[in-house]
Amino acid sequence: MTAQPSLDERLVMYQVVAAGHAGLDQMVWQVPGIALTAQAFLMTIGLGPGSGQLARLGSGLLSVVVAFMSVELLMRHRLSAIADAVWLERFERDQGLEVLHRPLNDRCAQLGVPMPRVARPRAYSVWIAGLSAFGLVGAGIAVNALVG
Repeated sequence: MTAQPSLDERLVMYQVVAAGHAGLDQMVWQVPGIALTAQAFLMTIGLGPGSGQLARLGSGLLSVVVAFMSVELLMRHRLSAIADAVWLERFERDQGLEVLHRPLNDRCAQLGVPMPRVARPRAYSVWIAGLSAFGLVGAGIAVNALVG
């Protein structure tokens, strides 16, 4: 039977998970930024008046692929961030500490900070919808290139 970690060892584990969580949070929001840059480039080709049929077809299909890959990666990063946040929240509760790792909406409600209506939806849900919209536009460009 293994011995329980000491308080110092548990605090080191907490620091490691908290540092990883902060790094992961930064990574989560790099995905949509890079994806938007790629989508802007592909949309310029797909919707440009001088683009040929093959260029429009290729850019439309690539837009769908980039949208799918971006949504999938954003969801994976977000799931990992949630797992870390849950672990951190449980640790804080178990140690009798103030719980700091909670969703923004919960923290604002506890502190009495009003949440503007536009800020209430989860940001990752908004970004997933936006990236998916780019994929749909890309699919439309590809279909238009095939038909037109």
